[in-house]
Amino acid sequence: MLHPDLFLWDKQFTSRKQSWFHCADRTPLEWYAALLGADPTLLLANKVLNLPAETTQCWTVTPYHAQLTRDSIRVYPEGLFPWSQEDAAWLCGKLNPLLCEEGMSLHQLGAALLLACRETLNANPLSFAAISGKMLPNRHHEGADGGRLNRLMSEIQMVLHQFQPEARQVDVSGLWFSDPARWPQPGNESAVAVATRNPLLASLVDGRDAKVVISEVERFAELVNPDTNLPKRVLLAGEGHAVLLTKSLMPKFGKVSWNPKSPKPESDLFAYVRAWV
Repeated sequence: MLHPDLFLWDKQFTSRKQSWFHCADRTPLEWYAALLGADPTLLLANKVLNLPAETTQCWTVTPYHAQLTRDSIRVYPEGLFPWSQEDAAWLCGKLNPLLCEEGMSLHQLGAALLLACRETLNANPLSFAAISGKMLPNRHHEGADGGRLNRLMSEIQMVLHQFQPEARQVDVSGLWFSDPARWPQPGNESAVAVATRNPLLASLVDGRDAKVVISEVERFAELVNPDTNLPKRVLLAGEGHAVLLTKSLMPKFGKVSWNPKSPKPESDLFAYVRAWV
């Protein structure tokens, strides 16, 4: 179904032609990296200054808020989580003494965060997009060091349970590590101007003269006025699929379905998107 936060644009969406694709769930940062054909962690790492010389691996770090239910932990959607450069600086100062004992360190690029590791971890967590707005997985991450990474996340949760910035209205419950990348290695030098309200992606991209918008649904209204025409092409993604909406010469009749119809491979989607981006 269409996300409730997009109902203000329902009339414009339903008047358009649909093209469906299989598509992995991604955060705004991961979407930007995918458009460039780049690694999201390397995009960050190559912009962060003064990474330790002994660093062999880097990780993208996503802070989150979670609520404990009777038998599980529900993670706030990324689009509802407020975060700033000042919050990132506070977090680095609070957690780096703990991380130093593990041969790790936390670094910031604006509001974005990067984990540098002296020793390479063999672990492959899910993308944060897979848990945003859903339940926190109650299992070890894939890989031989999945248990170690899980214990580190738990230790960070305990520290954050005791300490929070006084000015914050939404607590930081934990950190999610994803997209591990070997370091050092060159990154992608290309860039695209992007309009976004996502704090992590906004720390990396320039929004001036942007012709591309990347947004969580919760922040979409901050970027696109419901009373104005939508861009020529709109891509909605989630739950393993994406639908490309383009203007149609023929009027739509009957009720519009949001069920995937003959989805094409994800590779076809990105070949098309990169061509016009």
